Formats: sequence, C-alpha cells, structure tokens
Amino acid sequence: MHLRLTAFCLLALQLAPALGAQQKVVPGGMDFVEGPPTWNYPFGRATAAIQLLYDADQITLQAGVVLGMRFRQSRITAAQTYPSYTKNYQVTAYTVSTTAAAMVADPAINIGPATGTVVFSGPLTLPAVTNITTFPAPFSIHIPFSVPFPFDGSQGNLLLVVETADTATVPTGSYRIDAVTFNSSQVTGIVANLDDQGCIVQGRSLQLSTNAAQAIVGGSIDQTLVASANGAFPVVMAALSLGVQPTDLTVFGMPGCTSWLAPFVLQFVFENPGGGYPTVAWPMPPDPGFEGIAVAGQALGIAASGLLSDSATSNGVAARIGRNGLPIVRCNMSFRAAASWAMGGNGATIAVVAFEGVFP
Repeated sequence: MHLRLTAFCLLALQLAPALGAQQKVVPGGMDFVEGPPTWNYPFGRATAAIQLLYDADQITLQAGVVLGMRFRQSRITAAQTYPSYTKNYQVTAYTVSTTAAAMVADPAINIGPATGTVVFSGPLTLPAVTNITTFPAPFSIHIPFSVPFPFDGSQGNLLLVVETADTATVPTGSYRIDAVTFNSSQVTGIVANLDDQGCIVQGRSLQLSTNAAQAIVGGSIDQTLVASANGAFPVVMAALSLGVQPTDLTVFGMPGCTSWLAPFVLQFVFENPGGGYPTVAWPMPPDPGFEGIAVAGQALGIAASGLLSDSATSNGVAARIGRNGLPIVRCNMSFRAAASWAMGGNGATIAVVAFEGVFP
C-alpha cells in the first residue's frame, strides 16, 4: 500500500501542472461563507499549536495527495490589525483510525501507533492582517508542503499538527483566522455578509439579511429586505445563486454597484402600501444531501423611474445550509498555548482550511 501511495504521489506531482491545482475547502461549503467565530491559534504566538482532524470523507475516500494548506484571516475592526511577521513553523501529517467525533485534546492519543510525516518545517511569512471590505478574506496564509503527503481515505482519517516552538518573538496583539463552530446544542445554518453595504444611489440604499436558524435542510433561505426610506424602491428583485461571481455594474449604468451572483433564480417583491417588504422565502429540499451546500443572495432595488441608474443593489449575503438536526462531527480541532492541549466544550470548532493537492 505504501508503494502504491508513493507512486500515486509522484504521478500527481507530475500531472498537477497540466491538470491545474485542485483545492478542497473544509469544512465543506465554506468557500465563500465566512465562519462566525475567530480563532487565535497557532499564529501570532511565541509557542502554539493546533491539531486538525478530518474524517476521510471530508478529504477523499480514495488514494490522494496533499500538497499544501491555506488559512484565511477573519473579519476584524481597525483595532485588530496585525503586522506581517516571519517565524518558524512545522506541520506533521498522519493517517489515523481516530474519528473527528471521538477526538480528544491530546494528539498523542489520537495518533496512537501511526507514524507522522513532517511535511513542512522552516520559516513562514505571515501576511499582515488588515481591514477588508469584502468577505471572506482570501486564503492568503499559505503553507506549501515541502514533502507531499500521500493520503488514502480507505486506510484512515487525516490528522495534522501545525505548531511553532522557536524563540522568535512576535508582534503584540492577536492574529485572527477564520473558523467555524458546529454547536452541539443548536440546529442552524451559517450566514455571513459578502460586503457590509450595497451601493447608495441618490441617498437611497437597500439592506438584505438572512435568518441562519432557518437555513437548514428542509427549512428555507429567508431574505428580509429593508429600504433606506419608504418609496425608495417600489419593486425589488430578490435573487439566489449557487456561486459567487463579483461583477462591477458600471457598464450597466450603475457605478459603485457590484453584483455578487453567478447565474441565479429570482423573485419580484413589491413594497407594501405602508412601506416595507414581505419576507422572501426560498424553500430548501428535505434531502440530507443538501447539507453543506452554499448559496449567495442579493437584491436589486428598482427605482420608481425604472432606470438602472436610479436603482441600487443590496449587500450580498452568503449562507451554508445546515443539518436538520444537531450537527454530526466530521472535523475537529484542539489547541496548545504552551504545554497543555485543550479543545472547546460546546461542539466542534475547526479552522477553515483550503487544502491543495489531488483528491479523487
């Protein structure tokens, strides 16, 4: 089996440039949805580590290879910016029998008899954490593996330990990365803005929000619309898309306005006589296979003149459809500040990671 994986790994390295790099974001569905919490490990600390454990079906159930990993910064305020710095880090990868649901804080217990492979060891330059206006941030924290890690999901689950233990100091403050918590006592989806505000046209604007608790399998994506003033937009076009595709609408006579949507479906909504709009509901099928699917929503407020130049787009909102029931733990994480390992006690918390490699 080891020889077969090694041969596959070498073949993947040869074919990767021709086939184009593959990227798999885990947890699934977080490609363009930002996680609600922030995470403060392992970056921005003198000594720190995280353990990441993924059930095989989150990576691949066949023979694949992991060539690198990327993190992204979390949304911040101006007071939470953090300068770029360089520090030594190490990443060790394992194939283990422990599942994410059975994971404990101490990686030594989860690793058991498995042998680790040091896939990265050396200086890593962390980009500065800065204010961003569109969300989520790009996966700009890049750890390219110097040793490709052959992973066969039929043989176990993927465990990685990312750590730093050198004596180099780091700037003061907190280096925040994007993360997700699957709350063990709450049935919910995940909702996050793609931007804070749509465009403002002649002082008129439109705000859109979505109810995370309803964004579940068998529930609905409920869109609530609020205009800056009654009569600003007598008609609204509310839309939903399975992808995000930012488009500058200047060429359509709407300077400063952006469409976030890939191909979409739409509903027309009419302002109530006394102002306000009815909630726009997009029912989600009861099929469990819809768990983890991400959608993007946005609305176009159509001015009374009917002209695009007088109309405005709302902010964009992304949603990851949750399970119709308490979440099943498929990936999990623990952390170490100094010598002791710990993990959250209200469900599974996991950093959002984009893996690079070949994942059949």
